[in-house]
Amino acid sequence: MNIFSTCLLILLSLNLYGQSVQNKNWEYSKVVYNSKINNKIIITNSLPKGGGIVSHKGKEYNYFIFWTNVRNEASLPLDLKIKFPTIITFKSKESYAKVVFTKSNMTLDKVQEFDYGLTGIPSLINNESNELKDLNNRISPFENYLFYSVIFIHKTKWPVRAEYVIKDKNLFYKITAGTDVVMVPCGSLDFRN
Repeated sequence: MNIFSTCLLILLSLNLYGQSVQNKNWEYSKVVYNSKINNKIIITNSLPKGGGIVSHKGKEYNYFIFWTNVRNEASLPLDLKIKFPTIITFKSKESYAKVVFTKSNMTLDKVQEFDYGLTGIPSLINNESNELKDLNNRISPFENYLFYSVIFIHKTKWPVRAEYVIKDKNLFYKITAGTDVVMVPCGSLDFRN
């Protein structure tokens, strides 16, 4: 029996060693928006990483880290403005969320890293000096802007997904937690002359 176990382990290790490891792209949605004057915006939203638990003011929150890439495919600059309410409530009133921006920069080389390379997660909710209150950025023509959105949810349901969507020039953040779905008006995307 011992020889059989040893042979089986050797075969399994050889099989695992010979398999290639593929990187996951972690994209949840990618949408192209065309304006009336042929200006194009591509928004790529990620799948979540994280899901750990942090404490804030005596309550537990699950955290979920997302990244978003906004690509300006127009010859005009694009102004991105995002600001969230302090608390976002779901249909089930016992569950609520907070979305936080971080001062850390997201880059595509961090996509495969643990928590997309973001560290110090508890300090984002417990120390407001580590948060950005809003995003206000001008994206040059044919350039990308990548950023993190960290969602803290008290009493969450699974799975959790989130994505920025455009309706006219208005920006919304659609958060899905299990069967709870909320569309949060959060900003705008405007082309500038």
